[in-house]
Amino acid sequence: MHLARNSLVLPFTWTVGLASLLTLFEVSTPGLSYWALALALCWLALAIWLAWMLVSAVRKRAWTPGMFVPLALMLGTVLLVKVDAPLHARFALSESSLEHRARSVRSDFDSDGWWGLYWAHRVEKIPGGARFLVTSLTMDWASYGFAYSPDRVPDPDEGSYEHFKGPWYIWTEGV
Repeated sequence: MHLARNSLVLPFTWTVGLASLLTLFEVSTPGLSYWALALALCWLALAIWLAWMLVSAVRKRAWTPGMFVPLALMLGTVLLVKVDAPLHARFALSESSLEHRARSVRSDFDSDGWWGLYWAHRVEKIPGGARFLVTSLTMDWASYGFAYSPDRVPDPDEGSYEHFKGPWYIWTEGV
């Protein structure tokens, strides 16, 4: 049994790593898509699996150092999600591309495309700036994106806006 349990540590660690990457990607955009539900169920299963492995190790006094790697991955993922690090990091890597595009939008509705690390489903000119729809169908039936408005707060009649950083706002449509 000792060998069988140890042989489960490596696949468990890879599964936790994959779930961590998918979770960090999911929370790197405003709003949560329906993938978040699947990830939540995955995390529940992983937590149960980890609990089983730890209880089994305690009963048999068969600790292995590798058992703490998935636990560290889980705790690290929770910490990064809690402080919104994925959203801020992805946005920071995309900000110059988004700003360049926002300054060059000429029509009310512009084509979709990749701007930095975000796929914008829709780019719209708004008074004083532009907005990018980056999350189209979420669990609260809203769409989310970023709005660039360096000279003024965007008009609340055009959607819901929450200040994000500098001239950037998180834009919500449909709530």
